Amino acid sequence: MEFMLVFSTLFVIAITFVAWHFIYSLWLRPKKLEHFLRKQGFGGNSYRPINGDLVEINQMTQSALSKPMSPLSHDLMSRLAPFAQKMVDLHGMNSFVWYGRKPKVNIMKPELIREIFTKHDVFCKQPPGTRSGFGLVLRDGEDWARVRRIINPAFHMDKLKNMLPLMNVSVDAMLRKWEEMRDSKGTIEMDVYTSLTDMAGDVITRTAFGSSYEEGKKLFELEHTSLCLKFELMKSIYNYIPGWRYVPTMTKRKVKKIDEQTRGLAKEMVDSRKRGIKEGENASKDDLLSIMLESNEKDIEEHGVGLTMQELIAECRLFLLAGKDTTASLLTWTLVLLTQHQDWQSKAREEVLQHFGKDKIPDFEGLTSLKVVTMILHETLRFYPPVPGLSRVIAKDSKLKNFSLLREMEVNIPTILIHRDEEIWGSDANEFNPSRFSKGVASASNVQGSFLPFGGGPRICIGQNFALMEAKLALARILQRFSFQLSPSYVHSPVPLVGLVPQYGAPLILYKI
Repeated sequence: MEFMLVFSTLFVIAITFVAWHFIYSLWLRPKKLEHFLRKQGFGGNSYRPINGDLVEINQMTQSALSKPMSPLSHDLMSRLAPFAQKMVDLHGMNSFVWYGRKPKVNIMKPELIREIFTKHDVFCKQPPGTRSGFGLVLRDGEDWARVRRIINPAFHMDKLKNMLPLMNVSVDAMLRKWEEMRDSKGTIEMDVYTSLTDMAGDVITRTAFGSSYEEGKKLFELEHTSLCLKFELMKSIYNYIPGWRYVPTMTKRKVKKIDEQTRGLAKEMVDSRKRGIKEGENASKDDLLSIMLESNEKDIEEHGVGLTMQELIAECRLFLLAGKDTTASLLTWTLVLLTQHQDWQSKAREEVLQHFGKDKIPDFEGLTSLKVVTMILHETLRFYPPVPGLSRVIAKDSKLKNFSLLREMEVNIPTILIHRDEEIWGSDANEFNPSRFSKGVASASNVQGSFLPFGGGPRICIGQNFALMEAKLALARILQRFSFQLSPSYVHSPVPLVGLVPQYGAPLILYKI
């Protein structure tokens, strides 16, 4: 009898605890966070259990992405994040959105953004205690600092300079294919996005792994398939049901299987490069992986610990995705914008021909002196940033200037909105005007730190110089040989994947010059 009484009491306590935790997690804590934000002047919808704003977010986003934009409109926010745009329109800069049970606070003032980038121990990429298996971009704290230290030598400017001939091999192969596609009138109609993606893939495999694109094509295809499935999982409203992440759905099993194959292929690349270095293969010493492996060995000697095989594989996978898609995206939108602004296309071509003529292959010093081309690329990055918005998770209760924020809240930095803010960029903020960068990035806007295509602060993208050098080379060589305009079949439909990409490709008509 006594045993039954104790058991019943413990059972009731356990049930009460579970029920309390359930109620607190699904209702009381979210309402507490909402009250906390509203007291500070933030506006947003009232909390709705479990899903928050997710149902409306998904409906509005799917509706926006289901149809093309009005011809060549550059109002990206209404397409890529219509709900966030709605909240900003209703509540101004100090607004929040419910992603399930957690509010994500929009931060748009450059001075606050600079503080977020500086306090990277408070504003983290991942929730506290989370370890990502996907490279530098999702690491935090000492883990990030350690990996960044090892990878840094691979992106020094002198190393990138040595990679320029390898980049040119890939660009040259693309241009030869274009030449072969000319009709009897000397014109070409083609989807440049597909072609530029292949070229950027070839560049990253040559410069990162010392192998050709065809050899790495299977790895690219697996990564792309895995990424699409992960985006599908991320958009699911079920993610915000407690415990759902542990449910082994068919899509999750498929992702797991693909990731195992990807890690296997990446491991082969790492092992192959290690063997090459050990056997004294001099030809491969300037590729990113070889430089990283050499740096890793030095770090082990100096600090007693370096990157594990799994960490090396994670960085390889990040090289592939970030190095291919973001550069292809930048070049694609640059060409599309230059079809709309033929005056800037002519100015850029004139500058390129003045430096290199029609036949000279651009060298490093020549590329760094291309002022107009650089201005155009920067303005394209302002109009079409690779990542439409940046997110950070708050690791501990903290203050952001006059605002107080609680642990586990998130902040959202809507890059696209900041890049179109008239108070920051002037009355022509929604117009394509590369001249704003004529005196450099620092003088382009009314408030420094407002140009965020590669993030900012100590954690600014390590590959930005690599991407810009590749983009300058490819654009210069295209301008040497071709003029171009939009094809009548072009449909303007940007969508966010790894970068901001054209959903239906980018068909252009090119004319040999």
